[in-house]
Amino acid sequence: MPRQTNAWRVALTAICPEISLGLMLLDVARIRVRSDDSERGEAVPWVIIVAISAAIAITAGTIIYNKVTGKAHSITTDTPAPGQ
Repeated sequence: MPRQTNAWRVALTAICPEISLGLMLLDVARIRVRSDDSERGEAVPWVIIVAISAAIAITAGTIIYNKVTGKAHSITTDTPAPGQ
């Protein structure tokens, strides 16, 4: 089954190359789910993997947000008065 290339995928990959890895993993997961495999029943491990991945992404986002917010709060915005 050839991989379909959509215009939005090409544009998104051009803007952010890291997206291509996520799209590739999504395609692999979609192919595995839709294939006629005698070893079905792998839904629970996939749910666990997705939950762990989401937790890691949320944790990383929270850490980055806290670092950026902390740095933003340390920037002084006071303008000194003339002659000071």
